[in-house]
Amino acid sequence: MIRILLFFTAFIGSILTSNAQFTPEYAKSTPAGVVYGFRIDNGATVVHTPAVKAINGAKPLGIGFELSRQARDSATYHLCSAFPRVGLQFQYFDYGIHILGHGLMASYFIQPVYRLSNHVNYFFRASFGASYSDHPYNEDPASDTLNKNYSLRVNPYLQLSSGLGYRVTNHLSLDVTGTFDHISNGNWKRPNKGLNWVTAAVSLLYSPSGNTLPKLHRVHDKYWKTRPWGYTIGSLLVTQQGYSGFTAGYQRMFAAGGFVEADKQIGRIHGFVVGLQAYYNDLKLDPPNEYQSVSSQKHSSVLAGLYAGHEFLLGHVIISQVIGLYITPHYGEYTNLFHQHSLRYLLDKHWQIGFCLKAHADAADFVGLNALYRL
Repeated sequence: MIRILLFFTAFIGSILTSNAQFTPEYAKSTPAGVVYGFRIDNGATVVHTPAVKAINGAKPLGIGFELSRQARDSATYHLCSAFPRVGLQFQYFDYGIHILGHGLMASYFIQPVYRLSNHVNYFFRASFGASYSDHPYNEDPASDTLNKNYSLRVNPYLQLSSGLGYRVTNHLSLDVTGTFDHISNGNWKRPNKGLNWVTAAVSLLYSPSGNTLPKLHRVHDKYWKTRPWGYTIGSLLVTQQGYSGFTAGYQRMFAAGGFVEADKQIGRIHGFVVGLQAYYNDLKLDPPNEYQSVSSQKHSSVLAGLYAGHEFLLGHVIISQVIGLYITPHYGEYTNLFHQHSLRYLLDKHWQIGFCLKAHADAADFVGLNALYRL
């Protein structure tokens, strides 16, 4: 999971659909054009842990439709050195094996397009949304329980892709894409090993207003160097947080707390952030057991940690990824290190809302809701 999340945020960081944070408004010289697309995917599942070896050899097959808008104006290009395309995509997948069943996905995607020549462009895409899959894990021992990949019918969905596009005519183009797809529930319900698959895709795109991208040169501006440090306080609410105990069993509980952060803009769309997070939960520990491989007693009702990392500043959206270290005793199943990934939306100059995913190595800990105030 950590590789997936870091790769995802690296994709997002190169994508810009609006002004960088705190930059002045600009006027677009050319309106974005509508693009319609139809795609076919074929690939293979990824056996990333022995627990899901039953899906080895499955070959997902998918079809999809997308509706998007392609930017072609100079102001956007000068801001991000690319021509972003943003939109919605809808997909259907036959996962290729009875254990996994079938899936429907609806997602929002952001795709920067880089002009290589009059006929060829390079692009990559990050898509995030929700999936519906029809064969989740079933606790009834009389039924098929081989599916350890997902336990809920509805799960968050992530797709990362990259490829080349070729202009066939002034309105039609053909894209050849390699993709990585992932679904999981962020530890909402177990088992939750996650379902990963890779595909090769071919898309036919139709642009009614034309698909020619202009040849432009970026204007550099380092206005951000004069920006001061910013300070933020925030709240954290986790409606359900789960742990596995040897005798206490699997537990679901709430967690609540807050954090303080300091951040500094270090580029047009980049920032550095450091912070302290603390929250309370009501985990019931297992009794001492000399045969356990982990110490369940290393836990405090108030968990606190220091963290530092990077932020992508994308207009009204901030996407951050940090690595942290616990400074209080914690549940022994996890290491001292954690990583956390957040998405926040700026309501105005001071108030923000968003959510975060906290994980340890490849194990998700919780998904939390955030409300923040920037001083």
